[in-house]
Order: sequence, then structure tokens, then C-alpha cells
Amino acid sequence: MNDRQLIKEILKNNNLAFRSLTEKYQKLVYSTAFRLIKNQADAEDIFQEVFLEVFRSCQFIKNDEDLTMWIYKITYNKSISFLRKKNPAKAQNEPDEFHSIKNENKLIERNTPSKLIEQQEAEIMLFRFIDELPENQKKVLLMHKFEGFSQKEICNQMNLSPTSIESLMYRAKMNLKKKLKTYLKHNS
Repeated sequence: MNDRQLIKEILKNNNLAFRSLTEKYQKLVYSTAFRLIKNQADAEDIFQEVFLEVFRSCQFIKNDEDLTMWIYKITYNKSISFLRKKNPAKAQNEPDEFHSIKNENKLIERNTPSKLIEQQEAEIMLFRFIDELPENQKKVLLMHKFEGFSQKEICNQMNLSPTSIESLMYRAKMNLKKKLKTYLKHNS
């Protein structure tokens, strides 16, 4: 079943369709949450929250052909909300704190709490930059890097040629590289 059919079946309260949807997107949701949260138990909680939200919100999906992006955004937003609830002070001063932690870290050993915070915040920025990519670039990048789809599978799902997929992946990487360089230049 494709995503459109799954959504239609879920709206008819078909539990097997919802299970299929969960299985299809579990890797994307868990890996995104874990990369941001860095804690298995919390990532599993976010995983459950995401699919609960998906179940509740299926009826409001406007473009069921782009379910990957919709689920990714829910996961990203729930993960960021979790981090903000966990440390509200950090959420208010995110850019300044990231800069000061980076400078302090030059004097501290690797894998200290401040190094882990720096890595976590760098990953948050990376996910923000991914979220700012043009839709097709973002979708190809997420499908390949987070969901583990092969180029052929991406071609089939997006109805694009292998050359188009390669081009989208290349442009996504170049755009991310440019955004990261700019960010690092201004925050070093």
C-alpha cells in the first residue's frame, strides 16, 4: 500500500494500516529523535508521541504524497520541544549559549558534559538547516540518509530519474555545506 492508501485506511480505523505506516516510518522517527535527544528511553517516548500525533492528525493531512516530510517535521518539533522542556534556560539563549560553550570547550577534555551539549546543539542546527532545504532536496536527503532507501527506491517513490535523484542529493549536500560554513563562520 502506498501512503495515500494507508492514510485512507487509517481514517477508516484500520489498525493494520496504522501498523504498516508505523513500521514504514519507524527508522526515520527513531533515528531523528535519538540524534537530537541522545537518550534511548527519551527517543522511544518521542517515537510514541510522534505516532500518536500522526494518528490524531491524519485527517488534516493536505498532501499525503509527502508523508515523509510531515512525519519528519512532527518528530523534529517534538524532539526540540522535549529539549526545551528539559532545559528551559538553554532554549531562551540558544545561539549565545552555543557560542560560549564552544569557546569554553577549548579548555576542557573531550566527552565532557559541555562537549556533549555542544555536539547536541550542533546537531540541532544541522536539523534546522535540513528543514530549510527545498522540499525535494530535503525529501531525497531524508529518505536516503535517515530511512535508508536506495537510489532506485527513491526513484520509484518520487517518480524521478536516477540523474534527478543524484542532482537533488548533490544540491542538498552543497546547500547544507554552505549553511554550515556560514553558521560556523559567524559562531566561531
